[in-house]
Amino acid sequence: MAGTPRIGRREVLAGGAASLATGVVAGIGAVGCNGPGDGDALRSGVPTTLHTARLAGDPFALGVASGDPLPDRVVLWTRLAPAPLTGGRGGMPDDRVDVIWQVATDERFTRVVAEGTTTAEPAYAHAVHVDAAGLEPSRTYLYRFTVGEWTSPIGRTRTAPDASAALRRLRLGIVCCQNFGAGRYAAYRHLLREDLDLVVHLGDYIYELPLGLAERPVLPAAVPTGLDDYRLRHASYRSDPDLRAAHARYPFTCMWDDHEVTDNYAGDTEPDPTATAASVLARRAAAYRAYWEHLPLRLAPPDGPDATLYRALTFGDLVRLYLLDERQYAAEPPCRDTSANDLGNCPGRDDDREYLGEAQDRWLDGALVGGRATWNLVGNPTVLAGVNLGDGATARYYLDTWDGYPAARRRFVGHLADDRVANPVVLTGDWHAGMVNDVHLDPEDHGTEVVATELVTPAISSTVYEAPRGPNPQIRHQVLRNGYLVLEIERERLAARFRVLDDVVRADSGLATDSTWLLTPGVPQARRL
Repeated sequence: MAGTPRIGRREVLAGGAASLATGVVAGIGAVGCNGPGDGDALRSGVPTTLHTARLAGDPFALGVASGDPLPDRVVLWTRLAPAPLTGGRGGMPDDRVDVIWQVATDERFTRVVAEGTTTAEPAYAHAVHVDAAGLEPSRTYLYRFTVGEWTSPIGRTRTAPDASAALRRLRLGIVCCQNFGAGRYAAYRHLLREDLDLVVHLGDYIYELPLGLAERPVLPAAVPTGLDDYRLRHASYRSDPDLRAAHARYPFTCMWDDHEVTDNYAGDTEPDPTATAASVLARRAAAYRAYWEHLPLRLAPPDGPDATLYRALTFGDLVRLYLLDERQYAAEPPCRDTSANDLGNCPGRDDDREYLGEAQDRWLDGALVGGRATWNLVGNPTVLAGVNLGDGATARYYLDTWDGYPAARRRFVGHLADDRVANPVVLTGDWHAGMVNDVHLDPEDHGTEVVATELVTPAISSTVYEAPRGPNPQIRHQVLRNGYLVLEIERERLAARFRVLDDVVRADSGLATDSTWLLTPGVPQARRL
């Protein structure tokens, strides 16, 4: 892989705007001229009239990002916001602005292989999503954006291998839970040196809770409810230089959890007894739109409270990665009339209620069975193997997770146990502590066979929780520090390394390895190295 590009460079775009073909986009898919070759091969020779605006300053304060790589393309992202912390508009005028983008194989951009112009729309907070096509598989590229006199920091990205390629190795970083007010993002600073192919974010990218450190308060100061509130919350998180650097260094693929909208929401419900289905859906619509506006997603802009975000990515014949949405289609958790903060137990817990929803469940079953990769990795935002928080005599569960949906969980685990599904491994976020868990065929019965290992990544910065060991023999190991998980995947082994911070409140925190766990094909249980 190429070395880390210098973040923050300002470079003049060779050739000028008049040499580029123009494409206007409202969402993903429509782009300007792009394809293989050098910059001269792409130039139309026809002057281009651009939508311009007078800007108050550098519009690239939120940085750049890439994501959802395919063998021939990758999504490139930025959002124009010269004053991102001043409100929902980010200091931009209410005008359409054309943005020039380029993809090259060198940092000087002398070998441009794709370029074009896209329009940043005020209705979408001047967010830019370019599906840069015509690229080569398994290739590292550099990219940048230009508006008028301003050129963005250079980003680095990498395409996926061809689906039929005999891939030797894949390195993934698994992250989640980056509460801005609970600690600093030193984990992302260390992630820059891990030499990864992709970062997988399993949710809680933002928190709706208005908590911030004294030296960097989170904005807005209140809980967000409307679109401009959520835009400002995302921009506040993006003000962190380590998070911006990680996005510029690696492509990300992301799935939301609850805090991107509000704590413990499920479908059109939330724990607040005053909330109505209409109010939850309105809040969800605002949150989903802001989430799309701030991340490099291969997704059209959400128009309302619905967005199909579950998906799968294939990496040669080695890995297939599935990302599950466990919030949008979920029924209300059980026991809300008797539990506090969705903690507890009740006879209704055993009722059959949806967690993935029927359509997503059917998709997952078909996608798993149809996969031909050596390893099937399932990105699963909440803990699957189960965590009994009781004292041994009395069971107590966090009902907002799979523990509140045992019938749906048995269906899900049944998909993993299908003989046609090779080497399933569950990758999980949400819990804040790292874990290595045995997933039993019936997670309620630890006497049933183990069908998969669940690897729960530590939280980037959120408060760490410890599960009691006595009633939870399925928990093989806990990691009670902040950090992230690195997977090095080869045909004959999958090594999972838990990387942990010395002190999450320090931006200059050191890093250590808590433990390394090994999986081999045909053996569902991990062993510690």
